[in-house]
Amino acid sequence: MDEKQTVVVAGATGRVGRLVVNEVLARGFKVRAILVPPFDSPNQPEFTEKNVELVEGDLTSVESLEKAVEGADYLISVIGSKKPFSKKENDKIDNMGNQNLARAAKAKGLKRIVVISSNGVGNSRGAISLMHKLSMNPILRAKEKSEAFIQTFGMEYTLLRPGGYNEKDLSGEVVFGEGGGLSGLIGRGGIAKVCAEAITSPAMKNRTLEVMDKAKLKEGRDKYIIEL
Repeated sequence: MDEKQTVVVAGATGRVGRLVVNEVLARGFKVRAILVPPFDSPNQPEFTEKNVELVEGDLTSVESLEKAVEGADYLISVIGSKKPFSKKENDKIDNMGNQNLARAAKAKGLKRIVVISSNGVGNSRGAISLMHKLSMNPILRAKEKSEAFIQTFGMEYTLLRPGGYNEKDLSGEVVFGEGGGLSGLIGRGGIAKVCAEAITSPAMKNRTLEVMDKAKLKEGRDKYIIEL
């Protein structure tokens, strides 16, 4: 890359978000992290040391987010409600937050938006357990609304549906599904790498993909693996 392109990361201060920042930097991009007060402190020494640009943004305001993404090339959203059982909070963050990020990205001419959604959303609802569906229904419904919006919004996108996060290191062999059949687990580092790859991957353009670690696929799900 002769002139470094800029990737905006929303949700950069979370456990997955920090890994996404590192993966994007490792690929030679500049990173701009959106901080959402009062949840995110303006003091982020880990990012400052890595020359990550810090900007504040309000997920409820498209105008605020347009300022945050101005001049950037790509956007990765790793945002997620901190109140998974609050329908109001889920809609505010996981639905409208991602919709507003997409609106801002399109308005400012960004090339692609990459969003971490969740397995169990949309046509993948049948791939998760009934207990998971019942316990996570509000957040899954919110993510489903944002997915539907982004899929028809008219800008390049990649929607990623990771399985449950595994706290331990996994095999590192990531597999993809499309159509709702894949189910399993993935490490946070694995999904972070996929996010970084997705911003420019032609094979991931305008697709909604399940993302799992091959070693943690549910039994019998191998038949749903696709090649990108």
